[in-house]
Order: sequence, then structure tokens, then C-alpha cells
Amino acid sequence: MVSAATRALYSTPIKSRPPPTVADWIHLVAFNLIFGALLIYSHLYQLAALPLALVPHPWAQVAFEGLNEHAKETFASSLVFIVSQFAPTTIVLTTSSSNDDDDDDCSIDLEKLVRRDKNGHVVGFNLAKQAVWISNHQMYCDWIYPWCLMSYANVSSGLIIILKASLEWAPLVGPAMQLFHFCFIGKDRPLTESNLFSTALWRRNRNEPYQCLLFPEGTLYSGQTQPRSAAFAEKLGIPNAVNVLLPRATGLLYTLRCLSTVFGRDHLAFYDLTVGYAGVPARAYAQDYFSIQSVFGFGIPPRTVHFHLRQIPLDKVPIGTVRTSARPKHIAEEISPDEKREFEEWLRAEWRRKDELMGQFGELGRFEAGRQGVVEFEVRMRRKDWAMLVSVPVGLAAWIVAYRWLYSWVR
Repeated sequence: MVSAATRALYSTPIKSRPPPTVADWIHLVAFNLIFGALLIYSHLYQLAALPLALVPHPWAQVAFEGLNEHAKETFASSLVFIVSQFAPTTIVLTTSSSNDDDDDDCSIDLEKLVRRDKNGHVVGFNLAKQAVWISNHQMYCDWIYPWCLMSYANVSSGLIIILKASLEWAPLVGPAMQLFHFCFIGKDRPLTESNLFSTALWRRNRNEPYQCLLFPEGTLYSGQTQPRSAAFAEKLGIPNAVNVLLPRATGLLYTLRCLSTVFGRDHLAFYDLTVGYAGVPARAYAQDYFSIQSVFGFGIPPRTVHFHLRQIPLDKVPIGTVRTSARPKHIAEEISPDEKREFEEWLRAEWRRKDELMGQFGELGRFEAGRQGVVEFEVRMRRKDWAMLVSVPVGLAAWIVAYRWLYSWVR
């Protein structure tokens, strides 16, 4: 276990922390061995099911997707495991502030959002079954905590993250993310050529959860990227953001237009998430305080992770006119310059709100509670998570027996 003194270093930049102790190094090795094993087990489970994808029969495709979904749920439980066992923290939820009257229709009823046990402890969340999520991007752990939140809402099996194309073939995790149907985009790989539409259509037809997470800033808020954001603002002749990066609108606009044709605007939720990490002061960079290895390896997580959550009605978002029968290529081509400009202005206005929120967080160390107060939630292992982690090696053993039997039968 990491000492209390070590955990208290969360508000000290990584480079200014004292040298790790022997116990800290043991913690680091244990995390990497255990999490590495969990990654390998999950990916082997995916690969064991992969031959089913080559069988030209509908039941084989359904079976493959079901097993792949099980692997994704197992990975979600792996994330719950590493957070609860190696870097325990409390998630603090807030929604629109009491003095923000214009934002009342984006506020979320926190008590309806959470599920509690008989003792009043938060044990789950009630999120929309199909949703698009946007968030600010500060460090490489940003995806972990929303994934845990979705796991507690029983919708994480449908999580799709839009990522840089450079991550597509990252060792081990790249192929696993491909099998999870994540979307990879780059300068030469527009979102229109991704699997965004086909994956959403598949899950809609099977009435499965679908959660699409993207970071409109496109990269981390850091000392290297903030000047580039300022140059971009100067080029456009618009005010620069201080606590976040200016967002890029193209990917989000296409995502909302695409998914609104698949699920319908009435059935697609749109969540705006602003994340703040305790210990990071105003105008500082979270990645200078937290990395995956410092948080989980050395066991120095932020004391609290703050989620400010809003749900924006899609009818308030100017995504333009979209034909219900449109397909990916047409969805991108049929938007007019005026519609695109209107969306860009709307998104920049939303990001100014996020910039103000992050400025407030840097000064106060929290988001304003508002009329509804806060909901605090500690990520803990559930029986379901333990069962999921055990199921993968058991499933792999079953696959090995099945393949050996099939090989002997064919021979």
C-alpha cells in the first residue's frame, strides 16, 4: 500500500516530488504486472473469438460481437479494479449553477441521475442508452473515469471513443481498440471514412447501448499546445481560451449529424462533461501533475475528480438539416457553409463557458455546487466486476478446449 504521505503529493508537480521509496517501486511493478495481465487476457479473449468474424453466417457475426462486447465489459471492470485498488479517488458530480438561468434547460436532476442503496450510498447511474459525450482534454487518464461512470450505468459495452489515427497500431492496445470498434481519424482519414455510422447502426438494430466519447480540442491542454491554440484564435480573429484549448468543430458536427440520423434526435442524448482534477491550480497543466504511471503506478491520484455534467437538448444545437435517409458521405457533403459557420460559433460559445468553469475550478478547487449540491461517488469493485475478471481466463480455457476438440474432429 502507498503511504498517506505519498498520496498527499497529488498537488505537487511530478518533477518536484521526492524520489520514490522502495514501497513505491513495488507498487509500480505490481500495477504494471497486474494491469498488463488484464490487458493481455482481454485481448486474447478478443482474438479467440475473431475466427467467428470470418464465418459467413449471421449467427457467427452476432456471436463474435457478443463475445467482443463481453471483452469490453471485462476491460471496464479492469478499469474499476485499477482505480479502486491502485489509485482510489472520489468522483464529485455537479450540474448547472444556480445563478446560470440561461442554462437551466441543460441542468441534470442529480438525484434522478444516481441510484442509491438502502443506506443512501451511490451504487449506479441512470444515463441515456444512446448518447454523445464531449469533454475537455487535460491528461492521458481522461478517458478512464468517464468509462468507470458508464460502467456503473451499465452502458459501457457501447462505448466508442474517437481517437487519433496514430493510436490505431499502438502495441497491444491498438488492435484491441480496433476490435472495440473505436474510430481513428487523422488528416488523411476523415471521420466520414470511419466505422462510426456502421457501428451505430448495428447497435441500434439490436437495441444495444451506444456511447460516443470525443474530445473536440483534439489534443491535451499543455504548455506546448496552448500557444498553438492562441495562434489559431489570432488567425480567426476571435478571443483565445485561457484554461482550455479552442475546439475544432468538424468532427463533432459530423458525429452529431451522423448519429442523429441513426438514432433520431429524440432518442440521442448529448452530454457536455467538464473535468477538473484536485491539486491542479489555475492555469496549470494537469499532465504536469498526473500521468498514468504516477496515478496508478506510484499511487498518487487526484484526491477528487470533479465532473460538471450538462445535458444539452439536441434541438438547441445547430447541426443543420439532415436527411433521415442520408449516408455517411452525404451527411458531410450536404451541410451548407452557413450551417457550418453557425455550428462553429455555437461550439466556441459553449467552450467559453467551459473555459470559465475551468477558471473557477482553478481558483476554488471545485465547481460551484448550485441548487442541487453535489453527489460524491467512490469507485469500488462490485460483485459483477469480480465475476467479469474471473470470466476471461475461464472463457479462454473453454476456447482452448473447444479449438482442440475441433482440431481433432477435423483431423
